[in-house]
Amino acid sequence: MSRKLSKESLEYKEGLRSFNAWMKGNKKLEKMGLYGTDYYVRRVEELEAKVKKLEAILKTKGKK
Repeated sequence: MSRKLSKESLEYKEGLRSFNAWMKGNKKLEKMGLYGTDYYVRRVEELEAKVKKLEAILKTKGKK
């Protein structure tokens, strides 16, 4: 029985560490002025702009 409790205790501690790391990441994003999914939306927009720029470069190289 004690072995099972120790396994549950380890799982609890691991889950707590994961949660604390997630909260720390959220606080960092909030300091940057981003809330919820704002960070991910902004990142996707940046990546889409980068893709468009690279596609334009490929098109100009292909025409030469």
